[in-house]
Order: sequence, then structure tokens, then C-alpha cells
Amino acid sequence: MSIQTNSKQTSLETVVKSTTLVNHATTPPVIVVGLPRSGSSYLAHVLSCLDNWFIFDDLYPYQKAATLGISSTFDLSKDPERLQKFVNKLSWQLWAKIKYEKNFQVPNLSLEDPFEMEAALLTAFQQIPHQQTERTAAAQQGPLTWPQVLEEWMMRLTIHGQKCRWGYKTPQDFMHMDELSRIFPEAKFIYILRDPRKMMRSFKNLPRVKTEGSQDGESRQYHPAVYALYWKNAYEKVHAFQQKGRAPVEVVKFEDLVRSPEAVAERLANFLGTTVIGNVIAEKSNTSLKSGSPKELTNTETLLCEKIAGPAMRSAGYPLSEPSPKLLDIIDFLKTSATFTRYQLERIATNKKARTSVIAFIKSILKVK
Repeated sequence: MSIQTNSKQTSLETVVKSTTLVNHATTPPVIVVGLPRSGSSYLAHVLSCLDNWFIFDDLYPYQKAATLGISSTFDLSKDPERLQKFVNKLSWQLWAKIKYEKNFQVPNLSLEDPFEMEAALLTAFQQIPHQQTERTAAAQQGPLTWPQVLEEWMMRLTIHGQKCRWGYKTPQDFMHMDELSRIFPEAKFIYILRDPRKMMRSFKNLPRVKTEGSQDGESRQYHPAVYALYWKNAYEKVHAFQQKGRAPVEVVKFEDLVRSPEAVAERLANFLGTTVIGNVIAEKSNTSLKSGSPKELTNTETLLCEKIAGPAMRSAGYPLSEPSPKLLDIIDFLKTSATFTRYQLERIATNKKARTSVIAFIKSILKVK
């Protein structure tokens, strides 16, 4: 039996499956935001190649809490059922990552470990009054909030991976940066930015229906006007947040990440006060990195994107092509619109998480709090 295997087993029992809290000091996270199809998973991989940092790709903790009606100040110790449901959502996200991730790093765990960690963590929170650390003493004086639960959950994975700092990627959290900077004082943000026309082309070329375990989405989610507006909204919100100076924000262009990943990794390491220790070149190609897509945007789709997001695109350094629209493009546009509308109505009617996401998007567009 190797030393590495023995070390993993020890960590599983003393950290991952510990029935007492393992995190005794608050550590602010780094949060990756942006848009789907912008290379954010690759960016999360690069960040996990930095010394002492573990980044969870596609976690959505804010959204999971919102779906359960849990605010950032809600006391979960008074509602064990919702506490269990919140942790269970995190467990399933971890299970899916272990089972389906094929491109980037995953925690060194079995498919059974996430749920054993869940049970141990819930036991640990039940025993808070009996633990005598400074951190748990403070916990007795205030509510047990979902950010505290998330940090304990993430730190178990972080320590198990022999690291000490944590973060996660949730693209749509650009809509919640103000609140997240309040929830996690001293948190840092990284915004991944990609030419919206390339992002839209990538979306358009996804399979019509999401395959099992895929994190890539599906082409039924695509609509040129909606995603041009989405891109514009993200860019403007991140820019406005930067202007407030509430938390540090590092902007990474997808094009720079693909062209010079080592240089981007060094810049990110400097931003986070660490060094690069891993191989930032992915062993397998992520789907956002693929080129030569068979379906290009029509002239009308491109023009629509540039009309909606043009000023923001120029500000971000993406020149406009200003193509001439074509009459035949209307057929493709109408088909796309019908597919998108039907898909979204089905999601809203059947999926509470989807309803939460759509409502958050509409509020963000309308600037409603």
C-alpha cells in the first residue's frame, strides 16, 4: 500500500467524514463569474493549478439556497430539514462532478463519499454546542447561515486536496456580486470575458438536448437577442461593481486564456498572492475551446448582437463587423425563437430551480432588486 493511498484514507476519515467541524478560521473565497460558453470551466482548472487553491467548477450555492427560500441570514440550526436539503444539493453536485467530469480536475473521492461527507457534516453541525473551539463558540452566539455551511463543506474538500484556500465558479453570480461581497468579506472575483458572437456560436452548436452528465447545456437554450442582452448585462454589471470598489475584480479574456494560458495563470497567481504549481494546459479539450463549428451565426444574428451589445463590445475591445442582414435569415431566427420560447416555458412550469434562475435574470435585466 502506497503512502499516498494511506494519506488519502487518513484524510477521508479525519477531514471529509469528520463528525466535528474541521474549519476553525474564516477564509474568504474567490468567485468566478461570467457567462456560459466563455471558457469558465477551463479558467476554474487554471485556478486549481495555483498553490493552495481549490476551485469547485459550477457549484451554484447562492442559487441552491434561493431555491430553498434560504436567505444569507436565515438560521439553519432552527430548520434542520432545510439544512439537510441544502447540503444534499451540494452533495449531488459533487457526486455529478466525480461521475461525469472528463476534462478537468475532480476531488479524489468515490461516488459514495459525498453522501458520507453529508451525513458527517450534518452531525458536526448538530454537535456545535458541545465543541469548545473559538469558532464554534462564536457560532453559538449567531445563526448558522448557508455561507457558513458552504465554507465548512468546501474546506473539507480543500483540506482533503492538501490545500488551504477555496473558491467556486458560478457564471451567473455576476448578478449577485454586491450581496456576495457582503456575505463573504474580503472575497475576490474573477470575470471571464469572451467575444459574445463566439459565445453565441458555441451555444448554437451544442446538441439539441443535453446529454447525461453533461455540463454543457443544450442548443434549445440559445437565442441571439437574449444572449446578446445577457452578455451586455454581465459586462455592465461587472464594470459598475468595479467602479464601486467593494471587492477586487480581475478580468480575464477567453482569447488571452487560450492564446497564453501560462501568462494568464501567472497574472491570476499574482492577484491571489500565490504561485503556479500545476499544469495549466488541459490534458483534454473543453468544449468551449473547440473551433471549426459547422453552424456559423447568420448575418442577422451577428447584427442583432452588435446592435444590442455594440457599445459594451467596443469598450471590451471587440470590434464590430456590421454585416448586412439577409431576408432568408428570418426563417432561422423564427425557428430559433419558437424553440427557445417553448423550452423556457417548459422549464418554468416544471423546474423550481429554473424559475428562480429566470426570475433572477429578468430582475437583473430590468434592474429590479
